[in-house]
Amino acid sequence: MALKLSWSIEGEKKLLRKLRNIGEGVKDWTPAFEKASTKLKDIFSNDVFKTRGAVIGESWQPLKPKYLAQKRRQGYVDDPLIKTGLMKSSFVSEVTKDYAIISNTAEYFKYHQSNKPRNKIPRRVMMKIDNPQKTMIVREFQVYWYKITHK
Repeated sequence: MALKLSWSIEGEKKLLRKLRNIGEGVKDWTPAFEKASTKLKDIFSNDVFKTRGAVIGESWQPLKPKYLAQKRRQGYVDDPLIKTGLMKSSFVSEVTKDYAIISNTAEYFKYHQSNKPRNKIPRRVMMKIDNPQKTMIVREFQVYWYKITHK
């Protein structure tokens, strides 16, 4: 019996279709999930912040001038979502043989990531799988599948 592989980030369905057929004969996907989730965490905690969301196709709104001035007066960097660095360093993953969960433990992460209507805080997505990330994930699973099926 083949394992059903899936990723769920903001309703990603195309990736599931790509991964669905490579699972034949593999009972433990832990190494592939570990590699892919480690790479995704690195993208989410570094590249997303450096590009202000552009690397995942979700460019962030700039800070409002009043808040930017306040951050500068307090000695913080100008970058959105970086004040103490907590949110940037709070990406974690849980990996098993058939799934990986990537989340952010910062209490206020959900308010920036949420797609619910908002009045004050603009949406600044930090976790999303865009085409380059899809390609990387599929590649990690293909490499692992090939490695264990061609011993």
